[in-house]
Amino acid sequence: MDLKLGYFQPITQPASIFFETEGGTTFGSSSTGVPQFFLGGPVRLSAYGQNEFQGNQYYLIRAGYMHDLLTLPPFLGKKVYAVGTYEIGKMYGVTTGTELPDDVAAGLLAETALGPFFIGGSVGDSGHRKWFFQLGRVF
Repeated sequence: MDLKLGYFQPITQPASIFFETEGGTTFGSSSTGVPQFFLGGPVRLSAYGQNEFQGNQYYLIRAGYMHDLLTLPPFLGKKVYAVGTYEIGKMYGVTTGTELPDDVAAGLLAETALGPFFIGGSVGDSGHRKWFFQLGRVF
């Protein structure tokens, strides 16, 4: 089972805060063949490597701030936002240098004609840091 919940709340005309949480479990079954869940990479503990944490039970919490910066010309897309987030999560059964990996990420999100485009960077605990970009689903 995998569940994701999110809530966005406008706080002023150009700004919103958001909170997302997700988690998954195989209900104790370890005979799934391969790990069912992954953490690490853009918007899933961004400072860590792609799918750095693998396992059969996890949770991830994200809280952030989104600020409307400008409107793109119609042929390019819609809007550009500044985004800042804090992420913390846990993959059960994984032994790493930290009990609860976490990071802070910031970047620009553009609603383009090709889909959402995000470019930013992240700094996490244990010396983890990354620059990244993503085209497609961001939230």
